[in-house]
Amino acid sequence: MRAWVLQDYGSLSLEERPLPEGPGLLLRVVATGICGSDLSVYKGTPAMRARWRPPLILGHEVAGIVEEGPEALLGRAVALYPALPCGVCETCQAGRPHLCPSRRHLGFHYPGGLASWIRVPEGLAYPLPEGLPFWKGALAEPLAVAWHAVRRAGPEPGEKALVLGGGAMGALVAWLLQREGTVVHLVEPNPYRAQKLLRLGLAQEAVPKGEEAGREAYPLVMDTVGLQATLTQGLRALAPGGKAVVVGLAGTEGALDLQDLVLKEKHLFGSYLFTPEEFQEILPLLDEVPEGLVYLWPAENADQAFLALLEGRIAEPKLVLVW
Repeated sequence: MRAWVLQDYGSLSLEERPLPEGPGLLLRVVATGICGSDLSVYKGTPAMRARWRPPLILGHEVAGIVEEGPEALLGRAVALYPALPCGVCETCQAGRPHLCPSRRHLGFHYPGGLASWIRVPEGLAYPLPEGLPFWKGALAEPLAVAWHAVRRAGPEPGEKALVLGGGAMGALVAWLLQREGTVVHLVEPNPYRAQKLLRLGLAQEAVPKGEEAGREAYPLVMDTVGLQATLTQGLRALAPGGKAVVVGLAGTEGALDLQDLVLKEKHLFGSYLFTPEEFQEILPLLDEVPEGLVYLWPAENADQAFLALLEGRIAEPKLVLVW
């Protein structure tokens, strides 16, 4: 099989490797999304250097066809849940396996979907709805992340929300908020991407500079970037008693204006991954995700896709590699 191996930060190489053996399902990979986390590991940002070291086969947003496994799954197109919790700790038993301290991740602890074949435990495979384009299965993971974050936010119909960041997560969060009847204003520094998101109807207003969005107070702020700058900006734009949900993780630490946070009773939430139940819930929504959000790229040229994303040459917020 072919696999893209991160040999060192900033260095991907396409290698021939034997098919993975062992228990579980053997999948022929159809599509793999490139996540912001993948880009951060590729660059070797401080946050990612502290957690992951090459060599790695990245890719945790995976759709594939089951070629080896139980008869009921053979030939089925599936999306992969990307985390393996221990199942026995207090957190798992409390129904929060996505926060399990011992969880292991596809594409980091285990070889991921940046390969033409992958082997995974059977419990990670979720059949896709009939008739869905196979590549859309690669959107299941990021859509579930956005779904979990929006549920954490609990938006009210007609409420105004500020979304910081117009990448894949920002676009999907904005799309889900719109479905809830929320009025979305979005901040995206790339003017071409901001305009694309406006044309797709994902926001009532999209501005390239954050300062312009700080002229009014919002009862809900969604930070899909996760830097000190966006955290500060988001909390400043938050109305008294409002909720800010941080789903981006580009930075490692961020200072808070405690006077502002406490005296105005602002609520700050973190949001990470999703539960298996939430992953199942979003599968019927995949067909509704606007295809204009996605740029399909040949997986054989994945190294060039990483460069194009880092250089800002892709207007679409989501890039999916197709084998």
